[in-house]
Amino acid sequence: LVHCPFLVLQTKGELVAGKETSVIVEFTNPLKQTLENVTLRLEGPGVLRTIKKQFGRIPVNSTLTWEVKFTPMRPGVRRLIASLNSDALRHVYGELNIQIQKP
Repeated sequence: LVHCPFLVLQTKGELVAGKETSVIVEFTNPLKQTLENVTLRLEGPGVLRTIKKQFGRIPVNSTLTWEVKFTPMRPGVRRLIASLNSDALRHVYGELNIQIQKP
């Protein structure tokens, strides 16, 4: 039984319009093999422009952590979406709804 792996997103600090904060994307490789040619992508409509980052490889059972700083401009509920692709594993997703406060 292979559980569909997923990305875990969490924000750090308070979410206030106009103030820099960051989101952390975590992924643990569940396969019995090293993942090669890993690409992570993070998007947040209305919050941050799409960012892509290449990671060479993720060994078996190891966890990748990616922190991205961003400054939300408008208050309200937004969604952050992360996705991961690699040679052996494709379309791994994670998402997080965030509430941006008024300054």
